[in-house]
Formats: sequence, structure tokens, C-alpha cells
Amino acid sequence: MVTDAEKYYWLVGRHDDVRLECIEITHPSFSRAYRFVRNHTDGVRVRHENGTYYDYDYLPITIQAAKTGESLEQAFTMGIGDVGEVMPFEIQRLRNGKHAHVRPTLNYRVYLSSDLTTPLNSVLGLEITDNQPQGQGAVFKCKAREVNATATGTKYTLDSYPTLRGFL
Repeated sequence: MVTDAEKYYWLVGRHDDVRLECIEITHPSFSRAYRFVRNHTDGVRVRHENGTYYDYDYLPITIQAAKTGESLEQAFTMGIGDVGEVMPFEIQRLRNGKHAHVRPTLNYRVYLSSDLTTPLNSVLGLEITDNQPQGQGAVFKCKAREVNATATGTKYTLDSYPTLRGFL
């Protein structure tokens, strides 16, 4: 969903204002939360929605949003590079820890270089579902949790529910 701040950025915003894409990867078994910024080589300090400031380190990342189609699912495919020293140990801690059944969580936030106190856009609570280690990093997929994975079998038609006509 496009926010008013995004509309303003694209239609009226300054031409030298850069969108900074930040990802945060957390898991109860990890030794710490990992925070990376894709497009600022010096790293950034930003404020989250709860008012706390966090530092994000630079890491080469490719971020590709999935095609949503009709499902409205939030999903991303991300490639991160140069984490061969740290992530294998964290994945081993995850597998050996008592929270092995819990998937790592990814939070995606976009800030403007002119305002690092309020995210322009954020997608929080995505689960990392697939991890494919590469020579110099990893490629993984993350998507929103499936809240309603069961179907009721009930078809909502205008014949059965005529009051739905007002919503069309």
C-alpha cells in the first residue's frame, strides 16, 4: 500500500533525496540482530517505529519484490553477499538451539536520506523460508506468515448473501 509520504516523495520530493533500503534479520538463537543497509557504504543510524535508534552496516544486497498477483502476499527474494564469516555460525546456532522450529524474521524498512527518523515504508515480520548458500553469501526468500492457511469451503455468492452487492 502506498503511503502519503511515498506519494509526496515520488511526485514532489527532492531529486537528491535517496531511498535507503534497510533489512533487519532476527532469531531467538542468534547472538545478535543483524541490521544491514543496501545503498549507503558508510552505514546509517535510523530510528525504528518504537523510537529506538539502531545502526545499520553496509552490505551488498539485492532485493527483489515478488509478483503479488491476486494473492496479496508480501514476499521478497534477497541476495546478501560477504557474510561467509558470520552467518554459517549463526545458522549452526539456530539448528542446535532450542528454537530450531522458529524461522528467522526479516524486517524491511525504507528511509529517506533527508529523514532517518521515520520510515517511508516498512514491511515487518516476514519469515525467511528458503536459504541457499552461495560462494560469497546467500540467497533467501522471505514472505509473510500464513495466517489463514485453511479454507472454509463456503462460497460467498450474491445468491447466498445478497447484502454483499453493496461492496461490489
